[in-house]
Amino acid sequence: MRIIETEKYGAFIVPDAPVIKTKYGDIKLIAQTAVIVPIELVQANNYNPNSVDSQNMELLKQSIIDNGFCFGVVTIWDEELQKFVIVDGFHRYDIFKNELQAEEISIYVLEQTPSQRMAATVQFNRARGVHQVDLMSDLVRALFEQGEDDIAIAKHLGMEPEEVFRLKQITGIAELFKNQIYSKAWEMQEVENG
Repeated sequence: MRIIETEKYGAFIVPDAPVIKTKYGDIKLIAQTAVIVPIELVQANNYNPNSVDSQNMELLKQSIIDNGFCFGVVTIWDEELQKFVIVDGFHRYDIFKNELQAEEISIYVLEQTPSQRMAATVQFNRARGVHQVDLMSDLVRALFEQGEDDIAIAKHLGMEPEEVFRLKQITGIAELFKNQIYSKAWEMQEVENG
């Protein structure tokens, strides 16, 4: 169990996640640890490369109305901000807050570093097949600036290293390439005429 102390609303208890054993080790069942919090304690992250058109936002709103709030918002607790920062579920949060004008929302709280939570956001988005190239480039840059190398970025974001390389090119920032190993495009050989 984890207790999160807030200045304005007191403490919230995040239950321990049950686990299921797999060949990759124990997998936490985060979906079984929902906490209901005041919606004003939740805020968007500043790096999400996901966008949803207005038609699908209406569909999402109708789905919540018809089926209930089936998928809570995945967050982390930011002690400095005193807010739950969204890792996944911004559009559900946006509908709950602005369209449905709810005062509370169901969240899950992960314990992750900034790099881990950025990677988690992309993993969730890519698993659904939704992301934008420009914003993905910004995210690759942010992870690089936090000390992640190309291989780690590729692994955590579900990309090939070449895709990371292309996204770094889009940003146009030379320092992203400073430790890049380049291969020779061709080798010069002397050929005898004869």
